[in-house]
Amino acid sequence: MRLVSRFRRGPAAVPVSEGRTDTLVQEEVPGPPPVVEEEIAEPPPPPPPRGRPPLLWPWLLLLLLLVAAGLIALWLFTRGEDHKSAGSVTVPNVIGQKQGPAVDRLGRAGLTSRVVAKPSSEPAGTIFAEEPGPGTHVTRGSVVTLSTSSTAQVTVPDVVGDKSPAAIRALRAEGLSVQTISVASSKAAGVVISQSPASGASVAKGSTVAIRVSRGATRVPNVVGQTRSAAVSVLRAASLVPAPFVVPSSQPKNTVVSQRPHAGTSVPPQTKVRINISSGNTSGGGVPPPPPPPPPPPPPPPVSKSVPDVTGQPQEAAQRQLNGIGFKSRVVYVPSDQPQGAVVSQSPGGGSTAKVGTRITLNASLGPNPGAGQVVPKVIGLDPQTATARLVSAGFRVQRLTQKTSVRTLSGKVVDVQPAAGVRAPAGSPVTIYVGRFVS
Repeated sequence: MRLVSRFRRGPAAVPVSEGRTDTLVQEEVPGPPPVVEEEIAEPPPPPPPRGRPPLLWPWLLLLLLLVAAGLIALWLFTRGEDHKSAGSVTVPNVIGQKQGPAVDRLGRAGLTSRVVAKPSSEPAGTIFAEEPGPGTHVTRGSVVTLSTSSTAQVTVPDVVGDKSPAAIRALRAEGLSVQTISVASSKAAGVVISQSPASGASVAKGSTVAIRVSRGATRVPNVVGQTRSAAVSVLRAASLVPAPFVVPSSQPKNTVVSQRPHAGTSVPPQTKVRINISSGNTSGGGVPPPPPPPPPPPPPPPVSKSVPDVTGQPQEAAQRQLNGIGFKSRVVYVPSDQPQGAVVSQSPGGGSTAKVGTRITLNASLGPNPGAGQVVPKVIGLDPQTATARLVSAGFRVQRLTQKTSVRTLSGKVVDVQPAAGVRAPAGSPVTIYVGRFVS
């Protein structure tokens, strides 16, 4: 807006008439003529230039993406819930149940059972732990590890020399079954002369212990002067085996003229008794008695063999090689930087000579970074399958070899284990069980 000043003119002068005299009085105006200010509006300024309109499509695209992401998340969530409800199961509680029913229940729930036998105060065959625990949600078909109480171990008492009834009571008091075998012996009748497994062995409760009971010594009756048939009957009644021979004699025919062993001798039952029967004449018409049997040959001396050098081999391979030529093994783990299980030394050394059956000590390496290790469980006297399961559950690998035994009841049973029971060995290392093979 501008202010413009304008001058206002005074009144116009009055013209003077001719011949007329007028007196003109002029009004004085003090100061400058008045100024009249007028307000004149200026035109408005031109509007600023308009910019480009804001872009809306990126915001619309972002909104669309957010909506799509929400819909996808909702779909995935509902799909996951459906999948969970269809493929997830809850681990049932089977603690306290017997192994069979527990495995069946897990199977009905769509789970796989892995049974591990461990020592426990619970009754044998009872589940005392499970992993994952009861109530856990797992995928159908998952493996559930069941810890079952292993069979209680008992120590076989020494009953050799006891009377059979007392021995049976002592064995049954330890929870063992008894098999009685009557054998010929010079010991008094009813006395236990041997047992298998031997005293001190650790076996599963309920195992069978065989005891050999003497039938007692028998006194050879006097049959001299009796007829052949009578003498044979008397000897058989005494649990002896008659062995008649016809010899020349002036005694009546078919009469016993001598016997061996002599009357009154104490012998085991089923001992042969030779009786000489008269032929009734001295002309040699009878068959002469056979010559006495030759004495038994002396037992052969023990066979000696060269001990192979097995140092540097894995201990299980060394045991196989030694067992194959008749030697036994003893595995002892020692500190060493060599690979775990490698034989670092042996005694007797390679190249030396030793009797067959000698136990060769193998010092096996614990390895560069030995751990705490596991204790080898007791398996002697068990069948190979039970022994293998017990060793595997303790964290070991199992190698099975055979070993000769003169005890028939130990045939097919574990007669030795190396490393020995109670020894701490690296977890996952091999343990060799020796299964008895009866050799008469």
